[in-house]
Amino acid sequence: MTIEIVPFEAALIPQGAALLAVRHANDRLAASGLPVGGEAVEAARAALTAAWARPMASGAAVVANGQLVGYLVGDLAIDTQRGRTAWVRQAGQALAAGQEHALLRDLYAMAATRWVDLGCCDHFVLAPTADRAVLQTWFGLSFGLEQVHALADLEAVRLTPPELGPALTLRRAGPEDAERLAGLAGIIRRHQAAAPVWGAALPEHEAEIATGYRELVSDPTATVWLALRGEEALAFQAYYTTEPGPADLLTPERCVELSVAGTVPAAQGLGLGRALTALGFAAARAAGQRYVLADWRSTNLSSARFWPRQGFVPVVYRMVRRVDGRSLWAR
Repeated sequence: MTIEIVPFEAALIPQGAALLAVRHANDRLAASGLPVGGEAVEAARAALTAAWARPMASGAAVVANGQLVGYLVGDLAIDTQRGRTAWVRQAGQALAAGQEHALLRDLYAMAATRWVDLGCCDHFVLAPTADRAVLQTWFGLSFGLEQVHALADLEAVRLTPPELGPALTLRRAGPEDAERLAGLAGIIRRHQAAAPVWGAALPEHEAEIATGYRELVSDPTATVWLALRGEEALAFQAYYTTEPGPADLLTPERCVELSVAGTVPAAQGLGLGRALTALGFAAARAAGQRYVLADWRSTNLSSARFWPRQGFVPVVYRMVRRVDGRSLWAR
C-alpha cells in the first residue's frame, strides 16, 4: 500500500466529510450530548467546508492508494489579544478506521510548517475528549490542556439549591441592573490574571467588557440571574439561547450556553454559585431545554472543581502548543 502525505485541498472535502462523520459518531458513543446531526455526511461536509473557508486555512492529508485516510486542517488568526495563532477547529482532523494515530504527527509536521513560517507560533487544537489515543498523540506533540468545553444533561442532573441566609436573594436581572452588572465585569478578569491561570486581559479591553455586561440586560438571547445582599450584587450567571447550525459539532439542539458567571471574592463560600446554577438549570429545563454548555480554563482551579460538581461533563478540550519563535531565524 502506497501512503503519501500531501497538502490538503478543497477537492478532498467530500472524502474528508465521510471520515469526519464516522469520527463524530464514535465521539458520541462516549459523549451522547454532542449534536447527533454531525453523524450525517452532509452536516460533516458543512463543518469541514466551514473550517476550510476560514482565513488563511491550509492543511495536510494522508492518501493511501489514491483514497483519503486522514487529514488535518487549520486556519490562522491575528489579533491584539493572542497575537499570531493557528487553530485546528473541531472539524479539522479525522482518521479512517484502522489508521495509526501516529499519522497525526506527520500531518501536523507538514501543516504546521506553513503556520510557523508565517510567524504563527501559538498552535491551538480542539480535540474531542472521547478518543484518548488522539489526545495522547497531541500530548506527545508537546500540546497541553488549556480549556475545557463541557455539557450538562438537564434530564440527568437535578441540583438541590443550598439554603441561603435571610439577607440574600436571587432574581432575574432587569434593565435597572445594567450598572450593577458593569460593576461585576472585572471579577473574571482579575481572577484569571491570578495564579495559577495567569491569563492576561488587556486593559484596553476593560471598558468594552463593562459595556458588554451592561448590554446583557437588553439582549433578547440572554437570561441573567443575580444574587444580592440588599441592593448589592454579589454574584451572577448569564445564559444564552443557542441556534446551532449544520456546521456546529459541539452544540446540541435544545441547549443554552452558560457564558459568564462570577462571585465577588468576599461572598465566596456562601453557596451563591450553587444556588444560581440550580436556579439557572431549573429555568432552562422549564423552558424546554435539554442541555447546558459551558467552558472554563483548566488552570482555573475554582471552575475546575465547581462545574463538574454541578453535572458538567467534558466533551472537547482546547489544547495549545507554543513553538519557540527563535526557530524562525536560528535555522
